[in-house]
Amino acid sequence: MELTIYEQTGVFLWSFLIGVILAAVYTVFAVLRELSPPGRVLLFLSDVLFTAIAAAVNFVFALSQTHGKIRGYSLLAQAAAFFLLYLTAGRFIKHSAGRIRDAFQRAVGRISAPVFKAVRGAEAVFCGKCQKLLKKIKK
Repeated sequence: MELTIYEQTGVFLWSFLIGVILAAVYTVFAVLRELSPPGRVLLFLSDVLFTAIAAAVNFVFALSQTHGKIRGYSLLAQAAAFFLLYLTAGRFIKHSAGRIRDAFQRAVGRISAPVFKAVRGAEAVFCGKCQKLLKKIKK
């Protein structure tokens, strides 16, 4: 049973959307790698996990939309959307992640510095009182 033009257009558009979603998932993996570089084994496992996710999504999509048949235009739409998004916004997000992390750490450091200073001052006062109390107890 062949698909109508209307169904093929729907499959193409859904394939494009799936490519965008897969690119977003891969971008998340890439950002996590950028923020916390994994070892060789963890890198391999994350790539295998992404491949398994992509394969499962494609399998379910093919079963539900194309009656289990692999369509070239569907794969082309997914690949086009994936590379279009990943090579533009994905790369920008990946390279910006480190800068965003650094800016966030600086902001937290500036906000928390007065709190730490106050806590250190209170700690010194408290420890001084505790030492005086211990000297009295020893006598």
